[in-house]
Amino acid sequence: MQILNMRPAPPGVGRTVAHFDLQLTPDARLYGFKLVMGAGGQYVVHSANIHGVKAATFTRELHHQIVRAAAQAWGKLNDECNAA
Repeated sequence: MQILNMRPAPPGVGRTVAHFDLQLTPDARLYGFKLVMGAGGQYVVHSANIHGVKAATFTRELHHQIVRAAAQAWGKLNDECNAA
């Protein structure tokens, strides 16, 4: 699993902190994820939606893996931006 194309969310989009794409396996790439600051300061990931319906859902364990990977990528991006 690899986080691709992580970019900060534009101002004024609520609790969304970043948007990213996900290389789930070598054969599967998913687009349009949001990294959101949830209640209690914990990150949550939301998949893209199509006409208000989620485009993808994941088991709890896979969701936790995606959140961990996205939070780590977001931390690295923030570190790079702050160092510049």
